Amino acid sequence: MNRLLPIAALAGLALGAGACATPCDELGTRICACQPAGAARDACDRAVKQLVREAKSDEAQQDFCDSKLGSCPDPATDATACDTMNTPAGKVACGLAYTPPATP
Repeated sequence: MNRLLPIAALAGLALGAGACATPCDELGTRICACQPAGAARDACDRAVKQLVREAKSDEAQQDFCDSKLGSCPDPATDATACDTMNTPAGKVACGLAYTPPATP
């Protein structure tokens, strides 16, 4: 199944960076690992790297990514991670969507 994530969704991750792997680098890696190997994954990796470069020293963004690492499954260790990321709850868990506000 093709799981293309729009660039806007990646931007929603509020990625940040540093010289070493940061929480945002790791979160981006997890998300891009669910893209089909080849052009789609390469494009995802490039988009993440660009976003990380653009926001390289924002501590709030790193904190956001770090908070998502605890709930976003890792495809390297969880065979169902990509299926989970493709659900509404999985998108929220990985920072690709926001929880809708409660209705009164």
